Amino acid sequence: MIQSPTTPQPAPRATHPVAAWLRAAVALGLCTWLAGAAAHTPDLPAPALDAPAPLTPAGVLAPNAVNRAAPATAAPAATTPVPAQRVQLRGDAATPALTAYWFLPREGATPRALPVVVALHGCGGLLAQRPARERTAGTVETDKAGVAALLQQRYREYAHWLTERGYAVLMPDSFSARGRPHGICTEPIDTRAIDDRTRRADALAALRWVAQQPAVDAARIVLLGWSNGAQAVLATVDASRPWPAGTPPVERAVAFYPGCKRAVQQHSFRLRAPLLLMIGGADDWTPATRCAMLQSAVQARQPGARFRLEIFPGAYHGFDGTSELHRRTDVPAAVMRKGQSVTVGGDAVARVAALAQLDSWLASPDP
Repeated sequence: MIQSPTTPQPAPRATHPVAAWLRAAVALGLCTWLAGAAAHTPDLPAPALDAPAPLTPAGVLAPNAVNRAAPATAAPAATTPVPAQRVQLRGDAATPALTAYWFLPREGATPRALPVVVALHGCGGLLAQRPARERTAGTVETDKAGVAALLQQRYREYAHWLTERGYAVLMPDSFSARGRPHGICTEPIDTRAIDDRTRRADALAALRWVAQQPAVDAARIVLLGWSNGAQAVLATVDASRPWPAGTPPVERAVAFYPGCKRAVQQHSFRLRAPLLLMIGGADDWTPATRCAMLQSAVQARQPGARFRLEIFPGAYHGFDGTSELHRRTDVPAAVMRKGQSVTVGGDAVARVAALAQLDSWLASPDP
């Protein structure tokens, strides 16, 4: 079914008393509905991704779609390390061997075969402060306490959130093997050596790797990405590009706040998989208006395309994180605005709403 376009809305002004009251009311309603809270304090921090109770509202999940790891009340504490393996994805003449991080649901949490999420990091890279050690191609390293700790908090939390829902998760690191372990955000977009084609090749290599793993359902592979990784999602599921032999198909895709400009300019862009695209209405780094244009263009070319666009009013780039809102002047989007800045940071209301949308999208038998 074709989803109707969602019209982007401008960010509300923080100083307007009515807008502030409305936003507080929305936060109160959502938190009460999702967590059963008796009251909401505006100064509380954004809820953690791995606090399951507020992320699995009753009635959101479709029946018999994906087996849950455990009831929300039985979920492990947020401090529990997420078991992880550090693996190597074999490269080819054009692609180096990449380090990737492989997460599995806890033993006995879900029947086999496992659905899989291949998750693509943003322009800031996958790692936290120290890069992972180089490993020999094809080897597997297990370290329950330390491997996952190498990743940024956002990615550790999503790995936990997804494995609790019965998914295996693979997170390839596109930057470390190419000498950019902590990102390319400050590099001019048109001169980046790691571009959409590079990251598409990495995504395809990751898809082939997961399809070869035992107990994996290669017919249920989700491709998910954030920002620069979300642009790689768009490039990967672009049906106008050839699909390599031996690569399993993507069953459905999720893109958090991608830059949609290139896809809009590519007049042959079409979808080969259902797509959920979520973005903030106030995003001044990757504007939502371009993604709305992309949805309209795709649905005009493909009347049967399943392209769901969710725009969260007042939310900025990175709204699903927990960092405070802050300005960046060191990225190309800010430079192009002649010294102006872009806004980045979490939004508690949009975060909870987006996770509910993601939960529903993953669980639906027909997105």
